[in-house]
Amino acid sequence: MTKNRKAFDWLSMAKEDLETAIENFKNKRYFNAVLLAELSAQKAIKALIVALGFEPGKTHRPTLVLKNLIASGLVDLKEDLLEKINEVIVYAIVLEDQGTTPRYGWETVNRIIKPSEIYTKEISEALLENAKSVYEMVEKLFGELENYLKTFLKEG
Repeated sequence: MTKNRKAFDWLSMAKEDLETAIENFKNKRYFNAVLLAELSAQKAIKALIVALGFEPGKTHRPTLVLKNLIASGLVDLKEDLLEKINEVIVYAIVLEDQGTTPRYGWETVNRIIKPSEIYTKEISEALLENAKSVYEMVEKLFGELENYLKTFLKEG
């Protein structure tokens, strides 16, 4: 399951984006921190999807893919693992909901509100914390999924 190289590649890219987001935050480039935090969360969720044996496809909303896999019954895991996956989805959705705002800002009738005007230190910090949580939870789930699979294969 988690031995799939692609899953680890997604997770590695998520970590790189998260580290760069942290650097941007430290340098007061708050909207860039949010953009990279969002990308980190997306890649971490894609890592989880691949670790579960599926392909995420090209999407900026991988939580929808994961939720659909769970809802359709294709993800067959113990209840505690499903609860943890659902928790990581909640954190990741907050970041996915930022959408294009960190890239393009908000367009109004009279002007475009720039991302640098939207993302304050406090907002960026909160979103960055979400991204850290997503990454850490997915990383932990990798180990739990691997243990679950070993147990499942022994019993089967």
